[in-house]
Amino acid sequence: MGVETLFRWSKFVREERLEEWEARLIMAEVVYSVEKQVNRKNWQISSYSTNRVNADELRALFGGGVTKVRPEDWQPSAGVEVRTRLKIRDVMVITEVENEAVWESVRGEFPDRLVLSFPPQLAFGTGSHPTTAGCLRFLADVAQEREGSEWRLLDLGCGSAILAVAAVLLGAKEAIAVENDPLAIKYARRNAERHGVAGQIKFVEGDAIALMDRCEFGRFEVVAANLFSDLLIQLFPLLPRNLLEGGQIIVSGFLTSQTRSVTDRAESSGLPLSEFQRRGKWVAAFGKKE
Repeated sequence: MGVETLFRWSKFVREERLEEWEARLIMAEVVYSVEKQVNRKNWQISSYSTNRVNADELRALFGGGVTKVRPEDWQPSAGVEVRTRLKIRDVMVITEVENEAVWESVRGEFPDRLVLSFPPQLAFGTGSHPTTAGCLRFLADVAQEREGSEWRLLDLGCGSAILAVAAVLLGAKEAIAVENDPLAIKYARRNAERHGVAGQIKFVEGDAIALMDRCEFGRFEVVAANLFSDLLIQLFPLLPRNLLEGGQIIVSGFLTSQTRSVTDRAESSGLPLSEFQRRGKWVAAFGKKE
């Protein structure tokens, strides 16, 4: 499964300034990842692109540097086991393994749970980020509540498609996954194929706000949106007409400092948020259509 050469913009920042830099990138709508290597004091912020122009634009805006990343430089080798695992309630385990034999071994360790495999994919999400983990926990709760009934999920800003894939495996009849990044869509489709659910997920490359304004896909039992706070604030007034009566929403992608503005907008739109999960500075929330 080959991928093209990518370009990585990266910048090292001190730990006490990490939150400030994340806020700047969020406001600029930059998809990024952060990591801290052993024996280094600073955190590395990275963002990937299929062309050098975009990476150079980030360097001009934020400093840092740009490097070319060939597929062989970042794809994990078949014999390497990635040990990161995330347990979701008592129903799912999210792992980053790519090797099929290792994936099967993990499934053997957890015979009573769904084991999803999302290898590292250049900031598109494996489930380890607090926002994704929070959404997955709420999704597991929703699936348990809706067990035995038909329901559809609309996933706005699907990234790696982890929420759409999980929803179908948890019992959703269908998922519509919307993403405006063509590279993310490519990986999302591959992830759906790897989990055997490609036939139940429709991928749409487009702008979530425009699609929701037109009620492009009918009405849903569940809508998930892991997006920046300013996008959530624009989306909330549009979501009620895309939700069936009693429909549920799962949202994340906003900071603790942005919770009030997000909560107020949701409530004024008839979608009061009633449950929250906070992990560090990130928040995920759940609500129902009034």
